[in-house]
Amino acid sequence: MMFADLVDLVDLTGQLREFGINLNIDADPGEINQATEEWLLSATTEQVKALLESLEAFQQASQGLILPAAKDVLDTLLDELRSR
Repeated sequence: MMFADLVDLVDLTGQLREFGINLNIDADPGEINQATEEWLLSATTEQVKALLESLEAFQQASQGLILPAAKDVLDTLLDELRSR
């Protein structure tokens, strides 16, 4: 029997918290987006680039194993970071 560890919002929140984004571990999608937007207001170009690279690697490593809510938030965050 094979078990897959699915990526959920808790995993994504943990990733964002590593960059100093102020989030509770059980944050919902709206809270994640809002906290990230607030973080971006004071983030340096280097911090934004590092977060983008980290989330892209996170997405690639998790490909196919991301729950829909986490995938939607991750896609939104990546779009936002790439546009900066």
